[in-house]
Amino acid sequence: MWQRKILARIAEKTHSNVDEFVPDTSIIDDVGLPKEETRKYLHELQSLEMIHIDQRISGTADEKGREYRMIGITKEGIKELASEDDEII
Repeated sequence: MWQRKILARIAEKTHSNVDEFVPDTSIIDDVGLPKEETRKYLHELQSLEMIHIDQRISGTADEKGREYRMIGITKEGIKELASEDDEII
């Protein structure tokens, strides 16, 4: 359930464009779960090849001063959201 919600939020923020990326901190802020739990779901989505997480760039910080990684949706993630199934395997 949370994986799908997080995937949908990434798709929304990237306009379901595999060439657009969003900071992981913005997803963490939007989801409302503790950051460790959200990161766990992000890594699960990455392991399923539904999102791509870039390497953290040292010295790069968001508006709150937090280091972040850029996240993008993959074609597999877009296909998953288009499927009828509510749960990600």
